[in-house]
Amino acid sequence: MSDTMTAVRNQVSEKLIERAHTDGEFRALLKSEPHKALQQLLGVDPVPGFKINVIDEKPGEINIVLPAEIAQDELPDELLDLASGGVSFSAFILYGPQPARKPAR
Repeated sequence: MSDTMTAVRNQVSEKLIERAHTDGEFRALLKSEPHKALQQLLGVDPVPGFKINVIDEKPGEINIVLPAEIAQDELPDELLDLASGGVSFSAFILYGPQPARKPAR
């Protein structure tokens, strides 16, 4: 996977996880309908033809995901547009009052 695609994937994953930690309804949506969760977070589903697996890690577990190698020509146009640098993910973040976070331990 190219460095750009890895960076895009990591950035989207970070935002999904951050939102899922602070918004219970979004977490449930992400687990049940990940494409709708992506649509809600980004305003677009960048990978409509891909199957998305969401794993709810339990205490005492560690999941390591080894991403598949994806050729640049296999990516949907929507994801290529996001990865091209022409779109900032911050443009899709909803600003305003944030749900209360649990204090870090």
